[in-house]
Amino acid sequence: MRFLFFISLFLTTNSFAQKLSKADKSIVANLKTSISYLADDKLEGRRAGTPGEKLAITYITSQFQQAGLSPKGAEGFQQSFEINDGKEIGASAIFSVNGQELKKGSEFFPLAFSPNSGSIEAVVSLSLSESGQPWFKDLGDVLMNNKDNPHFDINSEIQSIIKNAATKGAKALIFYNSSNLADNVKFDPRDKMETAAIPVFYLMSTAREKYLKDLSADYDITLKSDLAEKKRTASNVIGYIDNGAASTIVFGAHFDHLGYGEDGNSMLRNGSKEIHNGADDNASGTAALMELAKLMKKSKSKQNNYLFIAFSGEELGLFGSKYFVEHPTINLTNVNYMINMDMVGRLNDSTKTVTIGGYGTSPAWNNILSGIKKLPFTVRYDSSGTGPSDHTSFYRKDIPVLFFFTGLHTDYHKPGDDADKINYNGELQIIKYITAVVDNSKSLGKLAFTKTREQQTGTAARFSVSMGIMPDYTFSGSGVRVDGVTDGRAAQKAGLKTGDVVVQLGEHKINSMETYMQGLSKFKKGDSTTVKVKRGAEELTFDIVF
Repeated sequence: MRFLFFISLFLTTNSFAQKLSKADKSIVANLKTSISYLADDKLEGRRAGTPGEKLAITYITSQFQQAGLSPKGAEGFQQSFEINDGKEIGASAIFSVNGQELKKGSEFFPLAFSPNSGSIEAVVSLSLSESGQPWFKDLGDVLMNNKDNPHFDINSEIQSIIKNAATKGAKALIFYNSSNLADNVKFDPRDKMETAAIPVFYLMSTAREKYLKDLSADYDITLKSDLAEKKRTASNVIGYIDNGAASTIVFGAHFDHLGYGEDGNSMLRNGSKEIHNGADDNASGTAALMELAKLMKKSKSKQNNYLFIAFSGEELGLFGSKYFVEHPTINLTNVNYMINMDMVGRLNDSTKTVTIGGYGTSPAWNNILSGIKKLPFTVRYDSSGTGPSDHTSFYRKDIPVLFFFTGLHTDYHKPGDDADKINYNGELQIIKYITAVVDNSKSLGKLAFTKTREQQTGTAARFSVSMGIMPDYTFSGSGVRVDGVTDGRAAQKAGLKTGDVVVQLGEHKINSMETYMQGLSKFKKGDSTTVKVKRGAEELTFDIVF
């Protein structure tokens, strides 16, 4: 997380940090219980769409019920949504030789960009390449010819071979490798390459030697490419306090984490498979959310209704919060503001700093926040309404937001983010501060919204240039869909709009976030190029200057 602009206010210790009352001790005890449960190994890192996530959902639901909240999901307290997990080999995929059916995955697989096909039957020889027939291609020759070429890229070579074979009338293409050199070809479920013109298969070396040993013989083969979308279901958990008010305050925190790091978002780089418990990220925010629900239920302040949302899918790219704002269970026009808590459990005992993002999203925040005096921590304000957490989804719907965060640490996105490292008394002070924010805003009515500069996340931190777009991480198609365009930046000046799908940057084809970042890395400030986008059924090209 990167905050480009801040104002620091140094405030002295006061009643917030005095001896804990009985009620405060109860909150601290509840925080310990909740974080210890959510960050327990048995939840296996709460990866979205897993049994561990379901255990967390059950726990959060029970806490909302105990707090006296009403269900406000689509199915009781839950609001389910699908996560596209890439592709998988379908049940009807076939590769048979002389009537013997090969095993999917271990003996053959269709490449992830292969088109689905009907059954292809033919009598073929591995040594012949005839129009209208399946072709076999030995990658061993290509690997041997390029073993000393540092610029050789097997994936580019495969694409070139497929294009050439399709042009010359091949009905399908089967790759194999007769050499001892590794080709590293595998089934990649997250591959977003454009669909090939013909079905494409890979035959394992052991299978080729077993079933197709004689390269000059004829074989009866049957092929069928079948690829299906692989999906998992995750759920937000939503509870409501209806005070009969005209406006609603939304409190949010994501409860999902990384599981064993299967989605490639772990900071652990040694290749080991370990549970990422995510005590700070974000069992801490989820526990705070549940305690705020109890406090707001007991509050005598009835000027607002209160909606509490535990989001899933945040670690994959704000899936849950984006789904909620696109499928709200209340009228979003009646939302007063949204408070998001993500990593609020590591208040540092020496620096005592809490960062509050979203300070610039309403002119009212200055008076509301400056009215809270004598705090036991330093408050660092960040003006931006966007950032690497769920408040961004609400900001994009023109809703004022605040984002509470106690800072990064060496356990971020690593297995060491455990419950014994949480500063529970520090988290209590943040909860009390948030209740003071709500109290200070209660007489102001619905807050006005203002746009802010947008914090660039991901690509901006790595490269010398950025386009000034917010990518839609939930997009499962080929390319990068634009979820937002920053005013005054390169993309906005070029003419890109929200909803466009970037498919090419200069000479670089864009089919995923990875290839988008690779493309950006080729440019520096001041460079000019073209960007090609799909806008509905149209394909448009714009000139862009970084």
